[in-house]
Amino acid sequence: MEILSNFQYKKLFLPNITENILTNNADVQLYRLENYLKGILMPVIPYRTTFNFIIFVTKGHIKQYLENQEYHAEKGSVIFIRQGTITATIDLSDDIEGYFLAYENNILSEQELPKHKTNIFFMTPFLTLDSLTYDTVIQLLLIMEQELWLNTLKVNDVVITVLHLILIKILSTDSDGQHKSATRTMELSLQFRDLLFKYHIGEKRVAFYADKLSVTENYLNKCVKNVTQKSPKQWINEIDINYSKALLHSSKDIAEIAYELNFHTASHFTQLFKKIAGITPKEYRIQFLKNKMMSF
Repeated sequence: MEILSNFQYKKLFLPNITENILTNNADVQLYRLENYLKGILMPVIPYRTTFNFIIFVTKGHIKQYLENQEYHAEKGSVIFIRQGTITATIDLSDDIEGYFLAYENNILSEQELPKHKTNIFFMTPFLTLDSLTYDTVIQLLLIMEQELWLNTLKVNDVVITVLHLILIKILSTDSDGQHKSATRTMELSLQFRDLLFKYHIGEKRVAFYADKLSVTENYLNKCVKNVTQKSPKQWINEIDINYSKALLHSSKDIAEIAYELNFHTASHFTQLFKKIAGITPKEYRIQFLKNKMMSF
């Protein structure tokens, strides 16, 4: 599965952009869905990105696959996609309108966000904004859009501040993401999750991640379990299985997928898949193909 940079993403999924926009590597980028996200063969193959992005829908609808769930977004809906998560656009209406806002993780540390930074990383992937929040966010997006175009797509303090305001405003309606303070335990759990996206295919040992984070294995287990209610090993197993589900949408053999994910045997992979998903990889693929045929 590809891990797409901003440039690669735009080249694949925004076919109508100019060379100037294609080569834009700014840490914050904003595009109109109606201007660029057109003429793409659906559904697209699942992928990951090296950046975060948010889809704001103002008209029409879009269906997005995200970490083994499908979200149907209409006017007022927000889909928040964190760096490294598995995602894909399944369907979008011909009358789709809205915004695609992309930003790099480092932009969050350029100005201090001690009260909100952890909340942002735990933000719910799908939200429906109330009318007042929706109107405010759209006004902020318009300000950001104007500022970027006036400065030939370059990011300045105004753009960064508006991004922070948009994120904080969205958080005000995200009850699941509220009331989380940026403790050492949470920061460590976030760092573990980021490392997991990067190394899970080659490394299944909790000790590896503990060593990377300069903590003991017991301490990492305690922190991650307290914050997420799952052990690091559960996270490792689940991310492998979620990743494999995306691969099962392809024509690859199950044994080939098991090998790609660095399992010792195909039977070990099948056992773990059934334990987590409740069905075998073969049954999952049959179910997926059946659902795909029904959608046409």
